[in-house]
Amino acid sequence: MQNKPKPPRGWLWSEDAADYLGVSVTTLYRWRRDQYGPHSVRHGRRRYRYEIAEMDAWMAGDHAESEPARVAA
Repeated sequence: MQNKPKPPRGWLWSEDAADYLGVSVTTLYRWRRDQYGPHSVRHGRRRYRYEIAEMDAWMAGDHAESEPARVAA
């Protein structure tokens, strides 16, 4: 098993961010794809990190710009 590097202070990797938010990693990936959810930062080629303060703000409802526009079908 590879040693996972530690994220910078105040940040979580995708797996830990999913646990923090109470969702699966797959849900977090879908949110990122759909431009929904807390902002993420790409770290290298395949790793994403999430700022804890950003996740807290998003969960508190301060996420208007994080939601995609919904279009009536």
